Amino acid sequence: MNLPGLADVAVRLPDPVVVVEGSARVRWVNEAAERLFGLTGFEAVGADGMAFVHPDDREMAAVALASVRGKEVGSPIELRVRTTEGWKLVEVVAANLLDYSAIGGLVLVLRDLTQRRRWEVAADDVGRFRSLVHNAACVIMLVDAAGRIESVSAAITRMLGHDQELVEGRPLVHIVAPGDRSGVTAALARALDAPEWRFAPTVVEAELLRRDRTETVPFELSIVNLVDDPTVGGLVVSAHDITQLRSTREALQNLASCDPLTGLPNRAALRVHLEHCLDEPTTAVVVLDLTGFDALNERYGQSTADEILRRLAARLEASVRRGDVVARGAGDEFVVVANIDGPGQLEALAARLADGVEQPFELAEGTFRLNACVGLAHPEPGDTPASLLARADSALHIAKRHA
Repeated sequence: MNLPGLADVAVRLPDPVVVVEGSARVRWVNEAAERLFGLTGFEAVGADGMAFVHPDDREMAAVALASVRGKEVGSPIELRVRTTEGWKLVEVVAANLLDYSAIGGLVLVLRDLTQRRRWEVAADDVGRFRSLVHNAACVIMLVDAAGRIESVSAAITRMLGHDQELVEGRPLVHIVAPGDRSGVTAALARALDAPEWRFAPTVVEAELLRRDRTETVPFELSIVNLVDDPTVGGLVVSAHDITQLRSTREALQNLASCDPLTGLPNRAALRVHLEHCLDEPTTAVVVLDLTGFDALNERYGQSTADEILRRLAARLEASVRRGDVVARGAGDEFVVVANIDGPGQLEALAARLADGVEQPFELAEGTFRLNACVGLAHPEPGDTPASLLARADSALHIAKRHA
């Protein structure tokens, strides 16, 4: 491609120069770029420039290309690129010449930082710490006393897609989801004003907005007050992505409150629910115990027995009204907490539950039928969830003796 606007000096510059379209497709490369990537100019033209960027750095590169369209010169960024000698670290500065007819593209000047960075690290230079911050697995920000971001690490691009330069100078809450902004503002105030937080981090969880401002990512923000440190003069905020932690936490909470076989609330969750129902005179607790289930389990095995319990749980949930709760107790015992606010409702509920139990179960192993004994209790003054469930269990045992 003939680009008369590029002087011969650009062709022979020691630093690689690449001209790309707005889509990152290569239009021209100089000799240094040919050597770096091991391609002739003819081979390079038309190639996807992003294909040479390390997968973990492509989002940062895409953000930088998008943002430079609104500038004359983009902010320098550091990227890993694939070369004839393997991955290398380069600094890239982009100039916007899309409207310059002789060029009609974005001019990227690359400088190989690989060897220099190795020297800095080996010499324990400040560059070592800059590299550590740049590649840290969390977003590191310096925030002033007014809550504005003075500087931010490159992880803001890798993790959220933001252009560093466009984030800096804005309030921290600008990248916080609206529902969490008051919490983050309060945390910043605590870190600034409360003496007990002076030397310990203030921690707050918040959803941070991605660049498109429609998606969020959960983060834990750890805020350290270094306003009085003359070398820092601000709040250091470390933001850690807690997506996996939150998923694990929710899974553990689910395990603690749900029966893993049926998905119903377990006995512990049932007690919590009963705490809110003890003062309601219309509350009724119904305990169901399956007749003959142990024999079925011994004869056909646990897999068949588990399938019957799963299907029965679905039937019982379909038998109650909205607001009523079906829980699984121990083994083959189920508990229903219902709101009985009219005559005949308890009998109707008992009939629906009995019908759900007595309907045959069609499985590959055959057709199975079950029956259930029922125990009933209503809250009494001074009851606790444990005492209420104990009285329902006692009523169940009496019913089983008379069955």
